[in-house]
Amino acid sequence: MSKLYEVVYSDQPPMDLSKLNRNPAQVIYLSTHALESYLQHDNCVQIKPFKLEDKYDTQLLDLIPFLEYVAMARPSDIRTVLASYQGHDVAAEFIEHSKEHQR
Repeated sequence: MSKLYEVVYSDQPPMDLSKLNRNPAQVIYLSTHALESYLQHDNCVQIKPFKLEDKYDTQLLDLIPFLEYVAMARPSDIRTVLASYQGHDVAAEFIEHSKEHQR
């Protein structure tokens, strides 16, 4: 059984997702480099670089509810989902939308 979605994380300079041999509609690219998203801006979720001295950096942990939702909802194209969060913190916006739907 193949994976439904591929989550790629990189703290290195630009990666061309087309080289992964995966359907780009099912790839989420977590990136710490703002400039590299020009290759696959539709698949990219920007995160701040991790710093060891920052004990309160929970950005990756904060993304877990969003990633779990995506895995369960199985959107046909993740790029349309990510486009709805463009310019926003995906984790924070997802939590906010979840709270609104629970009311």
